[in-house]
Amino acid sequence: QEEIMLALRRISEARGGVAKLAKSAELNVTALYRTLSAKGNPELRSLTALLRAMGMRLAVTPLH
Repeated sequence: QEEIMLALRRISEARGGVAKLAKSAELNVTALYRTLSAKGNPELRSLTALLRAMGMRLAVTPLH
């Protein structure tokens, strides 16, 4: 989880910064900085909004 949160933070920085992403995702910028920290633990709703603002989505697929 730590690596995923840090990767999302790096992606957000590459796309204009956390503050810009927070505005686009309609999330609180301070909370988003905490969420994207190594110890971040976002709610599914926040993660979905964050990914949508980045042009991504979370997908669940069956194991084969």
